[in-house]
Formats: sequence, structure tokens, C-alpha cells
Amino acid sequence: MVNTSKHPNINLMTYSEIVEFSGITGNYNVRLKKKPRFIDEDKCTGCGLCTTKCPIKTPNEFDRGIGERGAIYIPFPQAVPKLAVIDRDVCIECKNCMRNCPAEAINLDQEPEFVDIKVGSVIIATGWDEYPIWKTNEYKYGIYPDVITQIELERMLSPIGPTEGHVYKISDGKKPKTVAMIQCVGSRTLRGNRYCSGVCCNVALKNAQLLKQEYPEMEIVIFYIDIRSPDKGNEEYYRKIREANITFIKGKPGDIKLKEDGTMRLFYDNSMLDQVSHLDVDLLVLSTGIIPSKGTSEMVQIMGLERGPANFLTEVHGCLKPQETKDMGIYICGCAAGPKNIPYSVSTALAAASKASTLLSNDTIQQELVIAEVKEDLCMGCHRCEKTCFYEAIKVNANEIATVDELKCKGCGVCVTVCPAKAIDLKYYRDHQLEQEIKGIGMVETIQLESVETKIEK
Repeated sequence: MVNTSKHPNINLMTYSEIVEFSGITGNYNVRLKKKPRFIDEDKCTGCGLCTTKCPIKTPNEFDRGIGERGAIYIPFPQAVPKLAVIDRDVCIECKNCMRNCPAEAINLDQEPEFVDIKVGSVIIATGWDEYPIWKTNEYKYGIYPDVITQIELERMLSPIGPTEGHVYKISDGKKPKTVAMIQCVGSRTLRGNRYCSGVCCNVALKNAQLLKQEYPEMEIVIFYIDIRSPDKGNEEYYRKIREANITFIKGKPGDIKLKEDGTMRLFYDNSMLDQVSHLDVDLLVLSTGIIPSKGTSEMVQIMGLERGPANFLTEVHGCLKPQETKDMGIYICGCAAGPKNIPYSVSTALAAASKASTLLSNDTIQQELVIAEVKEDLCMGCHRCEKTCFYEAIKVNANEIATVDELKCKGCGVCVTVCPAKAIDLKYYRDHQLEQEIKGIGMVETIQLESVETKIEK
């Protein structure tokens, strides 16, 4: 990220969002909203002194609420650029930060700033959000304090996390003796998401290994439906974890009860032994799934992109054009298009960047000749073509005449089939042309049949 911020050809606009989008391929108009940080970006050195003087304490979003932050804070240790930001929702305007800032960078009067830019291509890399288990309270999450998610466990395991790498029970601060992990929470289920999130199994394996390395005496149990680790080296890694005195139980737990001694009793169905059993655990870790991010949903509304059944962005063709959208010049990558691990996300990002650079390296755009054309004298403005066009290439104007955006039209021909007035044709595939082609094919077959010589063997 540091290299990106220092690249001479990259203008990094953080803490900003797209609010308006228009234009055509190679000439898009984008309006950005730069949200106020309430600090002068040119003056702030990221020293962090202001964060130590703030009297306010509120849950830290980056640490998933396990740690705390002030009203003025640096979002996370590796933030680029390393600038403080003030949360005005919790700020009491005591101005301690202003009095103690050696660079005099605090500016509580900042307002949102709108910036208009022109771009030739757009790459959507809006990432993912965690399955909102706090809304469903599955496995008593949000009710029992010692039920956490894998992301919360990772923040505990991090040396720069809120617990400096030590894992403890949220309820009493004691070290857990038995830790259970439940896979596919919010994934591969009719009540949540039907798809597999793809990364949860390997995340659980990694965190189980880290726990075992830090606490060799700790009992770790992983409940799973299937362990899915198909990528390079992952199967070998899975076998290594199985041999590290970590228990794997094939089955999905059901109910969970809090006992008087503070432990939790987890009831589960062991599908391998075909029996119902229970396990007492100190800490329960849920492997929650991946869902489309808030930013992905916003891009759908602002840029008119299409979403699939799981609400991720839809590509033109999953095999042949996995980074291209219906709008030439707009590309998708990473988890914006579906759940992916880091290597897969990087490869799709490289592919999208390659597509964008190829498009912009040319002075002209090669356009398919076979596109729809409208016979204005026949068009009656029924809007059927406009409603059925997947690429949004047809619009009905003020005169109730359909018009075709030649850059967006892909020549699929759907509009031709729905037009009741036969006012739309495909160039070079007009009805009379197709009729002549059919007649020509029939004539060739007739000539070939008449020229066949039959030879009888005696």
C-alpha cells in the first residue's frame, strides 16, 4: 500500500466515495465525495499523540469491538496514509487533541468536499463483508460473551491486537482450556447463504495451528460439514493440522447451553458415528461466511451494474470474460464478483488491470458491427426493448422512439424478438438477409445432391 501511495502515476483518494457516475466507455464522469477527517492532511504527521489525549473510549471497529479507541484515532496500524480522523458522533469537542497537536493539524470546521474527475475505465474492487451473525444470534452469538467469530479470534492472536497476541475468555479474562470451532456459519445453508465462502476452512486451520503453537495444552475441536481446501499446498496443510493433536468432528452442532461454572455445553450430531453427543467448551469460535460488501451494493445503485443470485456482481461470462461487465470499460475483481482467497483476488485484480490498460492503450475502440438498429417510422414506443435489454443499450427518447447506444449494444438480438412492430433489426442480419442466406443454403444442398455419383460394387 505504501508503494501504491508513492507511485507517480497513482492518485490515492482515501476516505472518499463515488456519489455520481455517468458517461461512455473511455470518457466517464465521476463525482467523488471526500469525507472530512477534521484534520489537515498536509499538516498531520501521524505521530498519534492526539489519540492518547482523547478522554473518550468507544469500541474499536477494526478490533471488532474487543478493543477500544478514542474519538480521534488512526483506523489501524498499517493505515495508508497514516492520518488521524475524528469521529464526530462520539466527540465531545473538549479540544484536547487541538491543544496537544504539535503540527496544529486539527480542523473541526472541515466540510465534505466534492471532486469531479474524468476516467477512461473503472475497476470495481469493493471487497466483502462478514456474514451479519449479530442479527441472527446463531449459537448464542451476542448473547453469550464467549461466543466469538474467527475475525475476532484473529484480532486476539495478532501481536498488535487489543490483547497483544494472548487469547482469553471475554467473560472473565481467563485462558480457555477447550476451544471449539464451527464451520459454515451462514454458508451452505438454506437459512443463510447457499454458497460456500471458500476461505473459512483454511482460516480455521490457520487459527487452530496458531492456538496450538501458543498453548500446546489447549484442546481444540473443529466441527465441519466438509473441509474444502483445494488450492495449492492446502491439502498438505490440512493433513499437517490433523496430525497436530487437533480434533475434527464431522457434524453440525445444534443447541448450546450456558452452565453454572461459566462453560458452554455444545450439543452436536456426529455424522460419522451416527450419534448425538455433547462437548463442554470455554470458548466457541464461529467461522462466518462472506457476503457482498456495502460498497458493492452502492456501486450497483450508482453505476447500474448487475448482480447475481448471491448479490455479488455479475460478469459477462464466468469462463471466457470473468472480469468484464455488460458495460465495456467497467471491470470487476476480487470478492466484488464472489468469495475468493487472497491469491485468487490478486490474480483477478491483475487480469482486470490488464483489461483496463489494454483498452486505454488504444486511441480508438473496436466496436462490433452487428448491433441493433431501429426503424423510426415503425417504432411505437412500447418500451419492451428497453425493459428487456440486459446491457441497457436501448432508451426510448422524448419522442417515444427507441434509440441504441452503439457502445453498449452487444448484438445479442433479444430486442429484435420482443418488438411487436418489427421495428428493430440487427445490422447485417436483417430479415431479408437471413431469408436469402437460408435460400442459399438450400440451393447448395440441392446442387450437391444432384452431383453425387453412385458406384455399385459388383
